[in-house]
Amino acid sequence: MKKLSALALVAGALVLGSASGAFADGKVVVYNATNPKTADRITEAFKQKYPGIAVEAINAGVGELLTRITSEKANPQGDVLLGASVEAFDSAIELFAPYTTKEDGNFDRAVVAKGHEYYGFSMPLQALMVNRKLLPEPGGPKSWADLAKPEFKGKIIMANPALSGSAYAQLAQMLQLHGWDVIDKIIENTTFVTSSKLVYQNVAKGENAIGITGDYNVVEMREKGYPVDCVYPSEGTGLRFDANALIKGGPNAENAKLFVDFANSREGHEIMVKTEKRRSVRKDVVAPAGQMATADVPTFAYDSKKAADGRDAALAKFEKIFSSK
Repeated sequence: MKKLSALALVAGALVLGSASGAFADGKVVVYNATNPKTADRITEAFKQKYPGIAVEAINAGVGELLTRITSEKANPQGDVLLGASVEAFDSAIELFAPYTTKEDGNFDRAVVAKGHEYYGFSMPLQALMVNRKLLPEPGGPKSWADLAKPEFKGKIIMANPALSGSAYAQLAQMLQLHGWDVIDKIIENTTFVTSSKLVYQNVAKGENAIGITGDYNVVEMREKGYPVDCVYPSEGTGLRFDANALIKGGPNAENAKLFVDFANSREGHEIMVKTEKRRSVRKDVVAPAGQMATADVPTFAYDSKKAADGRDAALAKFEKIFSSK
């Protein structure tokens, strides 16, 4: 009886250990489109729950990662795409695996793909960042259309929309509001860089007067003491989000599900909010300090599906105009 009891205890411990993730092993490869610090902190917390799973994170822009996933689709090397723009997902939804996360009940249907290929993560609302040493109040643009004014030529910086998901969202929003005639003039006024990070860093340092970036970046730079303001365009900024998903055919599918479940959890979202000062799409996660209440931000009915469907054509036209500058 004692021997049987001991065996039962061992078996019970194995079941409990398996349930808690203590005996999960192997690895998961995460293609990270969000802030590397966010991925690092989510990984650290994930490892506390699943210490046997090694996490390999590859950090790059959304455009670069989507190109990589597309090129690898016959033999996928990644398991998870973390924090990519919804436009990127919708433009290539066939690359991602349907999966109903354990956190499904905590998400509004508006931020979940119809086939459950992705779940929303943060709300990177796009805004204008103005350096007040270079453009004191009340100067500077007040709207998307203002960016086309001759007075701002050479003062604007923006990431290349072919390389950055947020930059493509900025382009798509301006297109939906104003069309190519205005975009043509904005391109003429703007310096384009390879990284979204360079946009808010350069404006904060005074190398450019105006940047187009996520509102959370403006808050972060202001808290560091830089003389910058966040200006929400008067026509409105699109209510949009980024998301997390399983890459279809990924080599570590079961570990990938565990990672996505954790990234979609309240704890995962709270890590993102604390690290990046972005709003979470989850209703049970408090907005970051220093952000204007979402209800007070001027918005418009941004069509992310239209933006996704028109992505290739829009980027081709952008490249044609840009190359002729």
